[in-house]
Amino acid sequence: MHRMPHEKDLPLLANTNDILVKHYILDLTCDFENKMFSGSILLFLQAAGSLKQGSEVQTFAVLRDAQVCGMSKPDLNIEVTSSCVKCPTVTHTISTGSEMLVNNSNYDLSMESVSACKKCHLGVQKTLNQNDDGLDYSNQSKEGRDTPYAADNKVNTGFSTFQNFPPHNSVASSVNDTAIENGQMDTIEKNTPCICDNNSSGNADIKLPDSTEEVFHFILDCCAITVHFVEEVSLPLNLFNKIFMDSSGDWQSTNNYYAACRNLSGIALNYRVEDWCLKIWKDAICTADSFPKVIRVNYHSNQEGASLKWVKDQDGRPCVFTPAAWINNRSLYPCQEPPVAMATWQAFIQAPNDAVVLMSGDQAAIVTESETGLNTYYYQTSMPLPSSTMAIAVGYWDCAEISGPATTGDLDAYRQELKIPWCGHENNTCRVNYYYHPVLPCRLFAPKSLLPKVVAEFKEYLPRCFASAYKLLGPHPFSRIDLLIVPSSFASLGLASPNIIFLSQTLLAGDGSLCIRLAHEISHSWFGLLIGSWDWAEEWLSEGFATYMEDSIHALAMSWTQKQQQDHSELRALLRYKTLKAELLNTEEELQMLRPNQGKELRDQETSVLYVKNGMNPEKAFTQVHYLKGYFLLRYLSGMVGVSRFDQLIRDYVRLYHGKLVFSQEIFALLFKTFPELSVQGLTTERIYSEWLDYPGMPKVMDDYSPNNDNIVYTEVLQEVQKWKTINKANARKKKRIKVDVTSIDLEPDQLVLLLEYLLEEETLATRTLTQLNNTYHLSNKNADILHRWCELVTKHQYSNGYMDVRHFLVNHQAMGIYMYGECVLSASPELRKIAEECFETTSQDMDPGVYKTVHAMLFVEECEAEAMK
Repeated sequence: MHRMPHEKDLPLLANTNDILVKHYILDLTCDFENKMFSGSILLFLQAAGSLKQGSEVQTFAVLRDAQVCGMSKPDLNIEVTSSCVKCPTVTHTISTGSEMLVNNSNYDLSMESVSACKKCHLGVQKTLNQNDDGLDYSNQSKEGRDTPYAADNKVNTGFSTFQNFPPHNSVASSVNDTAIENGQMDTIEKNTPCICDNNSSGNADIKLPDSTEEVFHFILDCCAITVHFVEEVSLPLNLFNKIFMDSSGDWQSTNNYYAACRNLSGIALNYRVEDWCLKIWKDAICTADSFPKVIRVNYHSNQEGASLKWVKDQDGRPCVFTPAAWINNRSLYPCQEPPVAMATWQAFIQAPNDAVVLMSGDQAAIVTESETGLNTYYYQTSMPLPSSTMAIAVGYWDCAEISGPATTGDLDAYRQELKIPWCGHENNTCRVNYYYHPVLPCRLFAPKSLLPKVVAEFKEYLPRCFASAYKLLGPHPFSRIDLLIVPSSFASLGLASPNIIFLSQTLLAGDGSLCIRLAHEISHSWFGLLIGSWDWAEEWLSEGFATYMEDSIHALAMSWTQKQQQDHSELRALLRYKTLKAELLNTEEELQMLRPNQGKELRDQETSVLYVKNGMNPEKAFTQVHYLKGYFLLRYLSGMVGVSRFDQLIRDYVRLYHGKLVFSQEIFALLFKTFPELSVQGLTTERIYSEWLDYPGMPKVMDDYSPNNDNIVYTEVLQEVQKWKTINKANARKKKRIKVDVTSIDLEPDQLVLLLEYLLEEETLATRTLTQLNNTYHLSNKNADILHRWCELVTKHQYSNGYMDVRHFLVNHQAMGIYMYGECVLSASPELRKIAEECFETTSQDMDPGVYKTVHAMLFVEECEAEAMK
């Protein structure tokens, strides 16, 4: 079948080379009945080519405002001299008469004036006898606003979208009010002039841009949302200055100013919703510099959008969460998807009074109760992050606190224990909200019926895990963490986002044997969040690092000796090696490369559209190559320089690149700078690229792997394997069977997994052998890793006594079940196929879309092929 160019690649249409979102405010209501979020989002913008915030000379164009608002001309004749950023060699003398963009009736000489450069039409700003900039928002309505637009036109021009213009989603603004009362935020003067005042009348006497110049389009990535209207927010000048010109670095105050914009009125903008994006434009505005700085999009999410999963929890109550879909968050809110577009956000989320809203945010939510049946949860962040990292969950869960916040004294003491300042960023520019205490404030959330089991499984391990990560990697990048057990349809074992981790119920093994997965997810606070990747296709920078670090964090949390850590690490390396070999045999070659773009953009030469390589390839979600191949690369490098020295390198890597985006080359540059002797040994960056990152298959140095001969946990497994081979040989005798002792040693979970891996390599196992195996180790009741291997043995040998275990696995461990569907199909057993089809029918309604598509294709090959031929 002919494959279209970029058929499996995810388009990134946001024009981040022109304009960037610096901050989002989500004002949304969670509607379980209609399965949607509705409300609005505010976007605060800056031209990508603008000078940094707080520069001495910085302009933001306001010519646009007079062209649409039609502001009147104040009867003034005051001249102001200023320089324009666009053409700094020219000094402009600007009359505050016809070009002064303020409302005549509200104009006050104490206010700052904004005008336009007559040469380039960019805004030029100077202060005219400026007094204090007290801000007063008391004249702003908190109940919505009247809107003068009315028409019935399917073309979304902004001015003529529909009749009955929907009111702005009014949400309790107690955060703003409290900040004002406490003196944390100034108040606006009632008559403050506005840079975009839709109550003005008349036409400003301003030269318009050349009509032949193309109108600038602001493009946001989105899909499966319904947009009601888009508007430019009318921003008072002194609030404008606080948001866009203030360089004080007081992020809490800045967030208060952002929040003060929520209920400001605005004027409509043109827009068009396309399959993968939202395009917004303003008549006669032809550059990003001239484009409005604050935009409101009123919309609602659509049920089919993959960014949100609306399901019932384990207690049968409705919930919704962001499952890290292949489209990320673009069907939750219109955003800029490319990683370079890092921003902060605030959120005012309304939900039913008895529900709880969990979300990425520096502090736990501020909850405003209401008699309307809806409570408002407020979250905010101070560290800029890609929009894809934000997570939200709303549901009816119970909570248990594992660890509370440390005292200020304790935090200061731990900060002083660091031998060197942790952050090397200059001029106090670091935005990371570090937590200088080994144990993070942590809460567990789960359905009421599961919470006691969750607490019993994790309460002892989590504090030790936090402390281990702190010791190995430094201060925690986020000041708190919530862990949520999501419904069984969750397609992953875990998902880490800022301040929140989603966990599969599969991890509730009952004996803590899968807690190492928590170490993996906690590692992502550093690798994937604190340090992100410029190229999403280089996932090994996140998953490979987290897989490598989970062993060290887990070993420290378990208080193992160095020998115990080495033995268990080698055992897990062997299990991973076996998995990687199988993955490489069954994964298409382009998914086996850790750096498929080789440090370059994947951009279509004809359309200039940027793509994420294989971002829409459903197979990518189920391959572990980037986890495992990346892990083995780091393990190989640590073997060359020594584990302790390599661990220090990773710690230095975190100090150097925290809060930044990286390519693969950064870690290697640091590697060879720290260990120049590697070059003498023949290792180079180019060699690493050629053998590990840029080509498919197993690296040459990994042709084989086995633990050391003195590895006790490994040799115990080999002894058990040999014993069971002997037992199976005896059970296979057709004549009188020889009595064999089946007494076994007490194997640890990872040892048991390896034993089953070896037994899976046997061509045949007698029914009696399988029965004895299950009776000896109670495999039906073990953790999901063990149960998975046991079910593979059941399907391979069609052991009917174990079919109930297969059914249980497919229904209750959906995060791992996709592989078992394939085993059932390959078994060619009608009974196993029927079990698979019945389980699919039971779970398919809530199944992850990618999993659904893959399993459906496995079970109904002929139907899918016929559909493809149409």
